[in-house]
Amino acid sequence: MNKQQIRGIVVLMLLTVLVLGSLTACGGTDAGEAGGETEVVTGTGEGYNGPITVEVTVEDGTILAIEVVESSETEGIATPAFEEISDAVVNNQSTEGVDMVSGATGSSTGLLEAIEDALSQI
Repeated sequence: MNKQQIRGIVVLMLLTVLVLGSLTACGGTDAGEAGGETEVVTGTGEGYNGPITVEVTVEDGTILAIEVVESSETEGIATPAFEEISDAVVNNQSTEGVDMVSGATGSSTGLLEAIEDALSQI
């Protein structure tokens, strides 16, 4: 074999490896494999200063995250309450038993309403 033939074989082998690697990397998960469908649902509740809109991320019935996407609440008061309540709901996997944050009762109520509204859509 001459150098040109060897070079051609090497290039062909590299292309084969690249194509097979690409096909493997692009493969999806089978329905039987672990990992379910992640769903993001939106809900709205009435806060102290107006509507509060949240996005709740849920996978296989497990609440993964809660994000406030729109609110007219007073930032310095509502933001810590939003974080505390969102964390409590994710930890409890429910709004049941989650306490209002003192000094931010209206914002707390609106956030819990928004979360419940989102979860009712699942």
